[in-house]
Amino acid sequence: MDRFGLLSLVAIGSMNMAVASTIRSFTKEKTIVQGEMVGGMYRTLPYFIAKAVSEIPLVGVYNAVFSAILYPLAGLQKGKFRNFIGLTSLHTLVCEAAGLIVGAVSPSTEVALSLFPAIVVLNIIFDGRNISEENTPKILRWIPKVSLIRWGFEGLSVNEFNGLEFDSKGPRRGPVVKTGTEALDRFGMADRSLREVVRAQTNIMGICWLLSYLGLSLTRQKYETMATPKTH
Repeated sequence: MDRFGLLSLVAIGSMNMAVASTIRSFTKEKTIVQGEMVGGMYRTLPYFIAKAVSEIPLVGVYNAVFSAILYPLAGLQKGKFRNFIGLTSLHTLVCEAAGLIVGAVSPSTEVALSLFPAIVVLNIIFDGRNISEENTPKILRWIPKVSLIRWGFEGLSVNEFNGLEFDSKGPRRGPVVKTGTEALDRFGMADRSLREVVRAQTNIMGICWLLSYLGLSLTRQKYETMATPKTH
């Protein structure tokens, strides 16, 4: 349970930082960018592609440093370090993509940040562990499928627990599991694979980028063209 708790905090913390920082920076940047677009310096699509791609190296470096500190201190499974960096980086990119949606459709930083707590709470509640999918109201069952925290947590958990074996000797309180697969089974993740997690997160990120692009295009400022006055 200690490992599950740690990985859950990693997923939640990464989401908080990624979404909040993107919201703060993008809503301010958007005002400058929209003015430059009106001036014809560039169009929405090239800017959006450049912004999305430019975030990747920074995210990779940040998560490499974070993982290099956390991984040995927490005593996580040896041989899975590269996967851990890749999963945390992908999770951060997906959360930043979600933050772009909020920033793209919000008229100001204040409005965007006011939406942030609701997004976090919904992702925590419908993370696949607090409320099981069968107990989720039908009208809300789509939320766990796109929960940022759920897929981040499941990816880190599958990576960590597959192949683990636990020492079940000595006094223990409560039920004891002997392998990582048994631990995953208690959370309904025994049959989950990293490929499924990566595919789900990639799909979410792609949809977020598309919606962000549409939101930025539809909320772009428009100005009337000044016509040359007619002389008589």
